[in-house]
Amino acid sequence: MMMKLVTIEYRGRRSAAVVIARGYVALDVLNEEKRSDWPTDMKKLVESGDAARLASWYRAGGKTILENMSRALIVAPDEARETGEVYEAED
Repeated sequence: MMMKLVTIEYRGRRSAAVVIARGYVALDVLNEEKRSDWPTDMKKLVESGDAARLASWYRAGGKTILENMSRALIVAPDEARETGEVYEAED
């Protein structure tokens, strides 16, 4: 099960986001919704080791949580523009 992180620009914002089947879950939105504190800057996310922790969370049930989030919290592919960095984590 692979998790893919990208940086997206959407609705006047910029954030690292997890790619899901229906689009993206931006980490700034995930933080607001789940009271988490993931870095929203890709460089900080990777360098701090939080990207690896996020990947572990994703494999341990986070993928299901993200896939089942309300449509209002998911950024549709046509609402976002991927910018630059991509991070992929595999088992």
